[in-house]
Amino acid sequence: MLANTEVTVNLGIGLVFGIVCAFVASSRGRSPVGWFFLGAFLSCIALVLLLVMPDLKQEEAKTRRHQLENRRLREQLAKERQVADQRHQHVERRLGVHDQALGLDTTEPPQLTGATPPQLTNAAWYYARGNERLGPVTAETIRHLMQAKAISGSTLVWCEGMKDWAPLSTIDDLRGDPA
Repeated sequence: MLANTEVTVNLGIGLVFGIVCAFVASSRGRSPVGWFFLGAFLSCIALVLLLVMPDLKQEEAKTRRHQLENRRLREQLAKERQVADQRHQHVERRLGVHDQALGLDTTEPPQLTGATPPQLTNAAWYYARGNERLGPVTAETIRHLMQAKAISGSTLVWCEGMKDWAPLSTIDDLRGDPA
């Protein structure tokens, strides 16, 4: 009879743990039937495992929030791209009208030649002698130095507005006779 009482108590404890595990599993997004049987057979161990495992409902809610946020951000990005494209088209149309009115084509980058743009002829020029940078001097001074053979056509010169130093012989406005 003691054995029957012990079996009844064990079954009762298993039933209680099974029911508790089923309720906890249901609230955490897990299978209540499966966890009922695990709770009934493993009792306390099943309950501890269930409590340690992540809550599937919270994980699913978090995933949904991330998906909604990603979707919102993708839509916002698409809208911003569309606005930027519209602005770009508007600017292109306006530049096209300006180009047409001025008779220019600004769609192609200008081709650089050896000729110096007019604004560079009045600039402060620098020239190199060995490893030394000399200047600033005027374009007229450069022409005098060249005439006096103090510098040659291979002398590197530079002024603000130029990308890099260039040989004097490639800059037409500096090679002429002094005025």
